[in-house]
Amino acid sequence: MNCETGALHPTLWRTCRILAHVNRLACLKVIFEHPSSTVSDVAGSLSVPVNQASTFLRALQARGLIRAQRHSRWVRYAPFPDPLVPGSRVLLKALRQALLARKDSEADIKHTLTGFTHLRRLAILARLQTFRTASAEALAVATQISLPAVSRHLSKLAARRLVRHADQQWRLAPPPDALARTLLRLIQTGEQEVRKQPGKTRRALSADAAKDLNAAKEQPLGPSRRRKG
Repeated sequence: MNCETGALHPTLWRTCRILAHVNRLACLKVIFEHPSSTVSDVAGSLSVPVNQASTFLRALQARGLIRAQRHSRWVRYAPFPDPLVPGSRVLLKALRQALLARKDSEADIKHTLTGFTHLRRLAILARLQTFRTASAEALAVATQISLPAVSRHLSKLAARRLVRHADQQWRLAPPPDALARTLLRLIQTGEQEVRKQPGKTRRALSADAAKDLNAAKEQPLGPSRRRKG
């Protein structure tokens, strides 16, 4: 993978991995509905052990989606984006709309998010936003990802209605929902920022991306594996 592609959103794909979990989404929904909830409040609402609810909350806080504040002996959580985390405000707004306004199920939201849980899928989506249409071979060259890997990721993206294939060409599909539209916009914004600042910013992002990729290799995502923020 080339330097520029590797630098694209070292945190967005990881944030989506954290969110692509029905219990963590349910936890976020509780915080939306009842700001200033304690760990015990969340655990009671979800009928899960307190230590598990605490793990969910710490993961969401680490991704800049909720804020913890101490009130006397209690730590209370509220849905406030971290201004230091790029994209957290618009992503939190999209999640609120999905969970509360549209009342999408956690399973459906997870399905959308899993289209964005791999750095290579983000790179492919970024290139399709630039090229409009491209063959799998052209995407492989542009992203410096092997053709078999590009084909696998395109299949996953197609299954989530994010891309479509016709006449040997791939293109972006109309986003299936507002959350997907927001994530695509964040990818595009991130690519533009990297191109504007090709020096120090790109090196820093590449270093972060390498750390995230190493963490993903060491702790592959699985139903029984808990990932911390």
